[in-house]
Amino acid sequence: MLTDEVTFSADHEAGAEPVVAGQLPARLRLLCVGAREPSWVGLTLQLDAEGGIEPHFRWASSAAETLSSLRDDPFDCVLIAATDTGSSISQNANAAGFHDAAMLVKAIRASGCADPVVLIAQQISDAAWVDLSAEDCELLQSNRAWDSPALVATIKRAIFRTDIFRQNHRLAVAQTKRMARERDEAEHLLSQQRRIIDDLDARDESETPTNVARQAMIDCFGRVSLERYSPPRATLPPEINAYYHELLRTYVIMGSGNLSGEIAKLAELLAVAGCGPREVLSLHLERVESLVRGLGNRSTRHIMARADLLALELMIHLGESYRRRCV
Repeated sequence: MLTDEVTFSADHEAGAEPVVAGQLPARLRLLCVGAREPSWVGLTLQLDAEGGIEPHFRWASSAAETLSSLRDDPFDCVLIAATDTGSSISQNANAAGFHDAAMLVKAIRASGCADPVVLIAQQISDAAWVDLSAEDCELLQSNRAWDSPALVATIKRAIFRTDIFRQNHRLAVAQTKRMARERDEAEHLLSQQRRIIDDLDARDESETPTNVARQAMIDCFGRVSLERYSPPRATLPPEINAYYHELLRTYVIMGSGNLSGEIAKLAELLAVAGCGPREVLSLHLERVESLVRGLGNRSTRHIMARADLLALELMIHLGESYRRRCV
């Protein structure tokens, strides 16, 4: 089933011409299905009135021939006549013909073909209309069948509506791919920033002690230190995490705006608490990761851009705070 759908879609898009709103393709390809081959005179004259239309007709008399034709070649529209017109056709024959035509429409859709379909019938019940509406099919009720003056307008509407559906589908697929790509980029950027902190931690663990006085005492007593020296890390209270989370959310929504004062105060508080750039960046990454995870399938490009700008501004204020404390 999936293979058929891909085949039909690829065939149609490979030979499809751009459709302008309210206009038919210049080389209109029509597959006409009916018990008897219709006269193309009336339909040709109607299409000629549209101007510049070169119709190419193909007739199929059975469901197997119809599906085979759709598999081999793309068509701009498929026209299915439920029954032949004429006073000799009984009500039962008309009902049976409509049932066969409706089953053919469902078989076309089940095969994966998405070409526009127009079903022509003398009578259409409400139940049949509801049943076929799910198959994306245009219905034309007329006793004149192929010679109906409304046939070309119905063909035009079916082609244009199908083209709009395909465009919307392509846009939806492109949007989904773009958002997935943005989420991958966001996760990659976060992992790179997280790797910066991990590399710094690994470097601290591998470096030898740099405190000269402490090393001299170790050499004097002839002992080797069993523990490595590492500067004390500041522990941030939960209130700081919650405050920074709300600050990040506000910054993402509003931008910098009037938040410069709040960022400067936070940087001063972090400096007083003894937090260095590494601890501040860890706090920032934790809050950004939490915010990105809550986005679901929404875009992350805007979030990451604003978050990086906040981190840069916070680091600048943090550096200024430490510079003032050292002066």
